Formats: sequence, structure tokens, C-alpha cells
Amino acid sequence: MKLLYKLLLLVAVFQFFSCKKDTTTISYAEKEVISVKGMDDIYPINIGQKLNIDPQVTSNKDADFDYVWGIYETNVQGYTPVLDTIGHSKQLDYTIIQPAKDWFLVLKVTNKKTGFSDYFTSTVRIGTEYTRGWYVIKDENNMTDMDFFLTPQSITPTTIRENVYSLINGRKLDGNAVMLRFFTDYKAPIAGTTTYANTRSLFLMSEKDAAVVNLSTLKDIRNFNSMFYGVPAVKHPTMVGNDFLVYFMVNDGQLHSIIGQGPSTGIFGGRKINTTLDLPYYLSKYHIMFISSYFFDELSSSFYSATDRSLYLSTIKDNPATQLPANNNNKKLIYMGTKTTAPLAGFAIFQDKTDPASKILASVSPNVNSFRMTYETLSPTDKVYNGSNYALLFTDENMMYFSVGNEVWSRNLSNKFEQLQYTVPAGETITFIRHRKATGTGAEAAYAYNYVMIGTKSGGNYKIRMFTKTSGNLAADPVFTLEGKGSATDAVYVGPSITTNMIYPSTY
Repeated sequence: MKLLYKLLLLVAVFQFFSCKKDTTTISYAEKEVISVKGMDDIYPINIGQKLNIDPQVTSNKDADFDYVWGIYETNVQGYTPVLDTIGHSKQLDYTIIQPAKDWFLVLKVTNKKTGFSDYFTSTVRIGTEYTRGWYVIKDENNMTDMDFFLTPQSITPTTIRENVYSLINGRKLDGNAVMLRFFTDYKAPIAGTTTYANTRSLFLMSEKDAAVVNLSTLKDIRNFNSMFYGVPAVKHPTMVGNDFLVYFMVNDGQLHSIIGQGPSTGIFGGRKINTTLDLPYYLSKYHIMFISSYFFDELSSSFYSATDRSLYLSTIKDNPATQLPANNNNKKLIYMGTKTTAPLAGFAIFQDKTDPASKILASVSPNVNSFRMTYETLSPTDKVYNGSNYALLFTDENMMYFSVGNEVWSRNLSNKFEQLQYTVPAGETITFIRHRKATGTGAEAAYAYNYVMIGTKSGGNYKIRMFTKTSGNLAADPVFTLEGKGSATDAVYVGPSITTNMIYPSTY
């Protein structure tokens, strides 16, 4: 991706500065070197603030400098970014008006005495109040809204902004809350143009409604009625997610998609057809998705794959070593999630349709031409047998978390060992468990985290406790707790350093 940005920079700079005549004379004398000090690698700044840079510029030749500052968009698909001129003097004094995201700042310095030019770049990380913090989707009285927790200094929040979705958009979503999804490259229209640009955004999903908002403003980009080419007759969204190439949404059991890489209008197409026979299907909300995407049909108890390039769901072929067939296996899917990405793999809990007392825990290795599942039969004495609110540790320890009543348990997926991890206070009901993290390369030190999130409700209020873990075991106490009104079902942190959709797996 960095190479792509450099290529785009060269194209943009060439187009923008091509009218400048280069009068450099070929010489075997000492090569001219222009040096610039006082330009940072990254400038975090909010819309409306002044970007003030006064660099020190020197040359090893006798010099009289000419300066041109420009700025252009990064993370684009489907069109060539335009380099806009924002200054002609050494000192830049510019008021930020660009949308919140990363932009490249370019300084061209030309020695008018020799005709030699050089270019210097920085990243301008533009934000608003809403581009850094924790978002929580919650519901009250069968209506869904979103709270926002500001994190000005570190991952630990300081202030809550309640009901920010309805505050900005003047409405709530019908139905109880389902999930939140963060995207960095959802295609949104640029005002006054016919161009659609990669836009940092949040999908909010309730049982009866959905919306996608711009993270700069939290204003709707699209609502349920405008995010499909043909609006489905029934509003019942259950998941939205993405792999490397495609956005998918399941609504009323039917699958819809958008091209994720390349030109797009951000609108979902018509429902996928179940093979050329157009067989009836109803997809579970549970899925495995990263490099590619796999779904489970609750009617036929069969797995299917899908892409954006086909109108059809694709059938799956079994690996000879599979213990459970991918097609017509007579199972009800209780839970399934993504565990690792290389290779793509997950775990699932199935219940037999003929004998509901029979449950299995399966390791799922999905592949269109070699789908492999191995499993262990669960005993009613296993805690996981009677569990709910399941969650896998994504790419970390080989563990699954789940709730039994007001207790949170773990199960080691390698040796079957189960352990009580946390008991929520009396009077609280567990509403969800998630594992989210933002660590490693690109994560700001103060905002790197790796938490198991336990959401609860009591009366008309929610709590989301953020736990660290050691070898898969939760700390005795949470690092901090998000608290608000209503019942919460999901939480996600967003910040300027999170620049990829894939940091958070598309999974329950």
C-alpha cells in the first residue's frame, strides 16, 4: 500500500508541476542537495485548525528558493487524486478544510539560480471530535442509538456523548441494537461531484434498520432505504462485514454485496441467488470471513461461499478428511466465529436437528474446494454445552469465552479445559462478549489495546467492562468500564492510526 501511495504521489506531482520548466544543466560537478528541517512526519490536526509549518531550507549551492505547498488525498480507489496548491511561501499558514482522514502534504523547493528542485512530504492526519474514541451501540424501548466516549489522551475514555446518532441525524433506528462495523474505504459521494471516495465510516445495525455514517460528522451517508439498488421488502438486517474484496450484508436471511476494491457507489446489489436453480435459503448471521467469505444456510444446513463478481451463492466441496459434511449435515448453527486468518479458520457450535440434546464443537477450515470440519461431542456436563454469548480470541490464545448465567467462562480449545473467569454482580445480565485489539505496527502507544469486553445490563443501564488477559486468563478487575443508558450489544474503538478494515475481524 505504501508503494501505491508513492506511485500516486509521483503521478500527482508530475501532473501538477509539469508546467514548471526544469532548466537544470547536466554537469559532473558536485550534485546539489537541498535539505529541509522542521517538517514532522505526521501532523495530527482537526478540521478548522491552522496548519503552521516554518521549515529551515538549505542547499550546498548558492541558492534563491521558490516554494510550492500542495496537499492531496490518500487511500483512494477508482480515480486519480488531485494535488491542490495551498501555499507559495516558505512558511505554510493554512486552515484545514479537507474531510477527516490521512492526506499527503508536499513541499516542492526549487533553487531559482540552478533550476534544481526537490520534494518533501508529510502526512496530515485530519480529524474531528468524532474520529477518536469508543462507540457503543445500544437500545432503549426497542429503538437503537449510539453513545460516544472521548479518548483525548489515551485509550481510557474521559467523557461520554450520549445518543450521538440521533443528536446528529434527528432519528433513531427502529428495533433493538445488533452490531457496529468500522470501515475505512466505504464509498461515499463527494459533494458537488459524481465521484465516490473512500470514507471512514461506521455501520449501525438494528433488528429492523441500518445506517452508515461518516466518521467526520456522524451524519448519515445512507440509510436502509438508500443502501440497496432494490430496497428489500422486509427490514431485518443481521450482519454486515467485509473480506479483502467485498462488503456483504445479510438481510432477512438473504445475501447482498458491494465491490470493496475499485469503483463503487456504496450501494448493495440485489440478493444472491442460491445456485442456478434459485433454491430457497436463509443465511445465519454467523459467518467466517477474511481472505474469502463463508455462510451457513439454516434451511438446508449447508455452507456456501460468495464473491462480488457472481450473482450466485457457490456450493462447497468437502475435504476427504472432513468429519462433518459441509452440505445437508442436519445441524443447527448455534455459534460460529473467525479464529485465525493465515490460514483462515474458525470454530462453530452445532446442535443436531433430529436430536436437539446432541451438540458438537467443530473446528472449521473453510475452502470452496476442500472444506474440512473436525469436531468433539459436547457433554451436558461441559459448561460450554449450556453457554451463550460466545466469543473467540482472535489470533491470540486458543480460547473461547462464553457466559453461563452471570458467569463468564473460558474453554481451552486445545485441551478442553474450562475455567471460571469472571462473575458479574448480582442483578446484571450479560448481553455480549467480544475480543477486540489494536496493537503492533501503526498503533499509537497510548491507544494500543487488547481487551476482552463483557457487556451487561441492569435495569435501564449498561456497563461494558474492558479486561486485559494473561495466557487467556482475565485480569481480576477491568482496566476501565464504559457506562450509559440502555442495553449495549457492541463496542468499537476508532482512531486516526486505525487505517484498515481488517484490524477488526468481521465476526461475532
